[in-house]
Amino acid sequence: MSERTPGLRRGALGAVGAAVIPMAFMAPATAVFFNTPLAAEAAGYALPLAVLLAMVVCLLVASVIASFARRLPTAGFAYTFNAHGFGRRGGFASGWLLLLAYGMVAPMVLPAIGSSTHDFLRAELGWNVPWWALTLVYGAVVWRISALGVSQSAKTALIFLVLELGVLLALFGMIFGGGGADGVSLAPFSPSSSPDGLSGLGKGMLWGILMFIGFESAGTLGEEARSARRAIPVALFTAVLAIGAFYVLAGFAAATGFGEHGALRTDAEPWTTLMRRYWGLGWLLALTVLNSQFANLISSVTAQVRVIFAMGREGLLPRALGTVGHGRVPQAALTCSMLVSLAVSLAGGLWIGPLGMYGFAGQIVGVAMVLVYISISVALVRYSRREHRAEFSALRHGVVPVLAALLLLLPVYGQLVPLPDGPNRVALVLIVAWMATGLGYLAWIVRKRPSLLEAMGRVWTEDGAPADTPDPDTRATARS
Repeated sequence: MSERTPGLRRGALGAVGAAVIPMAFMAPATAVFFNTPLAAEAAGYALPLAVLLAMVVCLLVASVIASFARRLPTAGFAYTFNAHGFGRRGGFASGWLLLLAYGMVAPMVLPAIGSSTHDFLRAELGWNVPWWALTLVYGAVVWRISALGVSQSAKTALIFLVLELGVLLALFGMIFGGGGADGVSLAPFSPSSSPDGLSGLGKGMLWGILMFIGFESAGTLGEEARSARRAIPVALFTAVLAIGAFYVLAGFAAATGFGEHGALRTDAEPWTTLMRRYWGLGWLLALTVLNSQFANLISSVTAQVRVIFAMGREGLLPRALGTVGHGRVPQAALTCSMLVSLAVSLAGGLWIGPLGMYGFAGQIVGVAMVLVYISISVALVRYSRREHRAEFSALRHGVVPVLAALLLLLPVYGQLVPLPDGPNRVALVLIVAWMATGLGYLAWIVRKRPSLLEAMGRVWTEDGAPADTPDPDTRATARS
């Protein structure tokens, strides 16, 4: 049966735009500012090593996603990929987890940018504007920009991305040029520099991987990028290599700036300390972080909306969410995303404070995305062996995804041993509860609406019709 539906705007993004969206989603300045103290608390002076290990893992995951994207250009990302690797039920479980992970990015950043702006206005201008009011303003602005389409989102994100990278690279140069606290050495790249050994590196890796989260969002642009089968893999590797090198340099600069026996592990705002010590311009760092958070919001909303759109189009979420409006922008999915994000942001910020909400939501995003990365790595092996056996590469489709999955177990171990307490434990419980709810919903679909299973994992052609691809369940259960 051939069914057609108005889809996303084809060819709306070139290769540069496809790379900018994930790089801005990664929010380099925000990730460095907020995640450095969390990663350093675990990894200590070995901070740059933890970040480097996270980069290696993300490069392996990028290879996995690129292999899928060359075959299945889609807005559904892991949802579609895993439907073709594990069958429709596996695809649904992955999509449900991805929905939680991407759904918590905006609630992670919105309270933080509201709080950061509140602090900046009070410190520099003496204005006392409530953080929640500023959060609402930012939400409205991002909503408006996103409604103009993915091309406008990419252009806006590029401007802010260039600004944030330029400022922080200048600061790194000042730290290295000044010789740091104890001179410049490669000691921070030694495992022995981790005060808590392997567990400390594992926890540091988790926050390091959280810095990279967003690079995979290039996989959601498969229906809007020109020459998607080539552009998406290029965008993935560009994002991980370029911003990854920046992150490793940032970790090295932080370790060098504080020194081996400095207070890096206990300083709640290490970059504020370093900016004042080496540059004396604390206000510039604050503006850079605000700039980065704004770009992160725009790009994360872009990715989240496309996952909602893909699941709505296939009936797993209300079908209205799978429609497009003016300019072939998924306006219904955008509206739903922003309303839910703002509600969760305000509720969480009032519960544990806006910065507490950043850590809480970040925990959910980090753990959920690591599990998604593991699942698509395993799915690639199954998909390649059963559907493209003649082109199966032992290295690219075997060793790389298996190694990625194994390395990703390290941050999972670091997060679970020992179990966290307080809000971080609540975050883990929430992930389990979310998945239990999703599996219950899937069981209901199987019993009451089995026709929805047939829609899962479709790849769409340029004229809005489902592509003629083999049945995912047949493919996932086929025997050689």
